[in-house]
Amino acid sequence: MFVLYFGYKYEQIFLWGVNMIRESISYILAFFVVLLAITVGISYTYKKESLENYHQVEVREGDSLWTIADQFHEKENIPKQEFVKWVQDKNDIHSSTIKPGDIVFVPVQKEEIYQIGQIASE
Repeated sequence: MFVLYFGYKYEQIFLWGVNMIRESISYILAFFVVLLAITVGISYTYKKESLENYHQVEVREGDSLWTIADQFHEKENIPKQEFVKWVQDKNDIHSSTIKPGDIVFVPVQKEEIYQIGQIASE
């Protein structure tokens, strides 16, 4: 009876320890899930906000990333290759093929386009 009593106590202590470990792992897992969700949310928000200040171009028949680069790269003093790479990265374009009607962001600030338009109209 003495051995049975101590065996029962040790079993309770063991089960209590196992439950504590499970609970701790649950909290740690929940923490990392929340951390991942926050990180993804911040990255997505950052990407959206960063493109709001850039000029958008509607692709016309016969346009390519290189012809669009010809129109704008000198205004920003960016080599054509870097211009095209920026457009591909920011617009999630995985080839150099674009279709008429597509809207792409270019590395030209909206304010600069507005200022150039004002100067041209004067």
